[in-house]
Amino acid sequence: MGNKIFYGFLILVFSALLWLLPITALIYTFQTDVTNNQFYVTTSPGITDTTVTLSDSVYDDDTSTIVVISDLNSDIPTLVSYNTTSRATVFNSLTDNASRTLTITYDTDALNSGAWDSVLTIFPKIWMILILCFPVVGLVAILIGKN
Repeated sequence: MGNKIFYGFLILVFSALLWLLPITALIYTFQTDVTNNQFYVTTSPGITDTTVTLSDSVYDDDTSTIVVISDLNSDIPTLVSYNTTSRATVFNSLTDNASRTLTITYDTDALNSGAWDSVLTIFPKIWMILILCFPVVGLVAILIGKN
């Protein structure tokens, strides 16, 4: 009986360690690349927004990954919109009647493969099922097993 309790404890510890693995974050990092674009932009008097066209599509149309930095200290560039078809991106809160370089960073699809994207999309669900089933099956096997 003592061995069964010890093996059960080991299974539970191992299951807890599996929970700590950042599988979802690892898959996202594997699926994406960070892309940088630079644009030289001049605004006219009274105009505080600009439209630029990104070189690649934003991964999964997730605009939260778009980060813009201006080399003009008075600018506070803010993303207004992103067109998923044309990749046109509108930023506002720029200083009017000024020139600056906008550096835009965003995530893009690193794999360019629908098949891999499909597999990697369902993998976290499979991982969760494995993590939930492993301790149950292990403990049942220990409890019904013979000494």
